Amino acid sequence: MYYINKAVAWVASPLGMAFIGLAAAWVAHRKWPRLARWLAGLSAVMLWLMGCGVTTRLVGLGLESEWSRAGAMHGSIDGLPDAEAIVVLGGGVGAHEECRAPELLSGADRLWQGARLYAAKKRNVPGLRVFCTGGGCEHTAVPFLEALGVPREAIWFSEQPRNTEEEARLLKAEMAGNSPRILLVTSAWHMARARMLFRRAGFDVIPAPTDFEMNCAAERPLALADFFPCADALLRNSAAVKEWVGLMGCSLLRR
Repeated sequence: MYYINKAVAWVASPLGMAFIGLAAAWVAHRKWPRLARWLAGLSAVMLWLMGCGVTTRLVGLGLESEWSRAGAMHGSIDGLPDAEAIVVLGGGVGAHEECRAPELLSGADRLWQGARLYAAKKRNVPGLRVFCTGGGCEHTAVPFLEALGVPREAIWFSEQPRNTEEEARLLKAEMAGNSPRILLVTSAWHMARARMLFRRAGFDVIPAPTDFEMNCAAERPLALADFFPCADALLRNSAAVKEWVGLMGCSLLRR
């Protein structure tokens, strides 16, 4: 199922749709030249639009709207109740395989949020643990959390899960089938799907979102540059499209 999900996500991505459109145009150009021109033109226009900053306001902001509050700091932990565990999803930090040096990514806010929550809740919840996942996390996320004040004995990690669904299943097994209340930490644009998957695994989920990338990109006034494609906007918009496709898939499959 993992590889099917990956394939569907690629086909539905802006780059995937553009390459498929251009490939179809190349196949059709001899027999149906007009169709080929239309396919090539639509692919180019779609790729242009998905690479524009203005598109983030259309496809990205809705993913974070539930977690953003006027006048409130993005990623605030004020008012969040206590929980038996803090779950920090992977994707915030990478690892160089040869030297195992950490590489902080745009989602590194997740680890900072997890450390902040631990500092705020450790006195209220004896034995509070922080769960983290992701490739190379033993040499990246774990020492980073330690540097932020989380003791090593309070950290559990696994490098096995490849996506959010596998993270939820692994943690369910690690907790011996229990369904505790958890503080779930991930990027705001990913939170809706992550919450859905962890709830289906049997967890009582309290969202603690951070990394409001879509809001951060869209909070400044529109400029002329927002109507021209750039790599950063294409990356953000591709992530947003992937989330919408994932949400629709999870809703339809209901498993």
